[in-house]
Amino acid sequence: MGQISATPSPPTSNSLISRIASYIFDVRFLGVLGQIAFIIVLILGARTLFSNFAGNAAKLGEAQFICRDGTFSYRCAYDFMENEAGFDISDAPLDYTNTDSYWWAFYNGVLNTFRVGLLAVVATTILGTLAGIARLSENWLVAKIALAYVEIIRNTPILIQLLLIYFSIILALPDIKEAIQPLGLPIFLSNRGLNLPWPLFMSSASTWIAFLILGAIQFQVLWILLGKREEITGHKSNRVVWGIVGFVLIALVGWFVSSSVADNEGLLVAKGSRIRDIGDIEKVMLSRAGVNHIDEFSALSEEQLAEVALKICVLRDSPSESNFTNKLRALNIPYDVDRAGSPDRATADFVDGKCEVFAAPKSILAAELATLENPGSNLIVPIQETPIVWHIPHFEGFNVLGGYTMTGEFFALFVGLTIFYGGGLAEVVRAGILSVSKGQTEAARALGLSEGQRLQLIVLPQALRVIIPPLISTYLSLMKDTSLGLAVAFPEMYLISQTLLNQSGRALQIMIIIMLVYLMISLTFSVILNWYNSRVVFVER
Repeated sequence: MGQISATPSPPTSNSLISRIASYIFDVRFLGVLGQIAFIIVLILGARTLFSNFAGNAAKLGEAQFICRDGTFSYRCAYDFMENEAGFDISDAPLDYTNTDSYWWAFYNGVLNTFRVGLLAVVATTILGTLAGIARLSENWLVAKIALAYVEIIRNTPILIQLLLIYFSIILALPDIKEAIQPLGLPIFLSNRGLNLPWPLFMSSASTWIAFLILGAIQFQVLWILLGKREEITGHKSNRVVWGIVGFVLIALVGWFVSSSVADNEGLLVAKGSRIRDIGDIEKVMLSRAGVNHIDEFSALSEEQLAEVALKICVLRDSPSESNFTNKLRALNIPYDVDRAGSPDRATADFVDGKCEVFAAPKSILAAELATLENPGSNLIVPIQETPIVWHIPHFEGFNVLGGYTMTGEFFALFVGLTIFYGGGLAEVVRAGILSVSKGQTEAARALGLSEGQRLQLIVLPQALRVIIPPLISTYLSLMKDTSLGLAVAFPEMYLISQTLLNQSGRALQIMIIIMLVYLMISLTFSVILNWYNSRVVFVER
């Protein structure tokens, strides 16, 4: 019998439905479908945003986009930022006058944001780490104080804390003439803010920094050599201590070498002044005041001290001022400083008799000496310098000058951000420490490690993998909350942007700039901390 071929039956509706269902529930199909949907939504969203922008721009009018030549173009949206600002900035980090452009005013605001934000980030890290460790302390009082700090701070709005710090604490401090000096140190705390000593780099600092780099290289080499020695002998050597000792010795040698070879600072004096070196100044001052010993200056009245004070010309914000005046203060010699904005202005004051000496780098003094009508009647006296001099705050008139100055508004914002985010970070640190198994602690104690060694060598390195991710959010929130400086009139980026907005009426352009700056801050912190997190994370096997 011949075989009968069976004709295929047409697909039933049930098989068609099952085939469609297999496509619908296929993960690959759903992934492609989701990507297509996302692209469509993205295109529609971009179209909507562009339509809204065009509509709002039309409502605002062409005046928002006028070019400098009077024509209309979206490319000219930020031409207005070249206009004269017309307002002052109370705490500008760079030289600023109200005749500068909007761009320069905004740039000063951005620097203020970074200045207070980065300083608060460092202080928050220290405070939060200490408070987090204190929360787990076995000392009952320490643990309860840390608990009270964390609970009160975390459950109170940061704006309320900031206003309380500024109006109830900072402004309630004594006036500048009665400023608080902790332990008699050259630190002045008043209702105007905080003045701290601050290091200034002299021209010889480059030599010393080269020695510091050499010390760091020595530390690394010594670490490797001692590590190999431990592997060979089996005896543990304290690599950290030997590395630090070697670094300190090299740093000290570099300090003395750079100080001895430095010959950059000097004084421009008249030959008739009888000053040939720094020691002659004391003799001249004793003769002028009619006293026999330098300690007798303390018995003179303020009027007498002002009359016999050594008149000094310096360049404004020059390290030469601190280098010279620190030596005069060490000798208890009274002086009066005339600060000039340029060398020729200082030289003119010297020629006119407004000052007896002009302190500056020798290169400047030599150039100015050549411009005098009678250069032979003057000479340059060398002054010893060190790689770093301390710019020490001191009273002049009714104000404290020198050092690093935090205005009351800056200080309030810095303290407010530090205290608030320090409380939040304390809980992050506590959670990170608790994430380390108790077996690690027991093993560390069994090895005879102290509590400090246990935290430093065992617990904190392992806790970092839990601490770093929320730490990123803490830092980002802190940097964004610098905009709360508006509440205490600190001229950070947002406050200055508000002033620019009110004067120019260009809300759209200014808000875009603010968003871009905050986006840059967020991306920078995220990239750095995520990179660090990838370095410290443990790979579990």
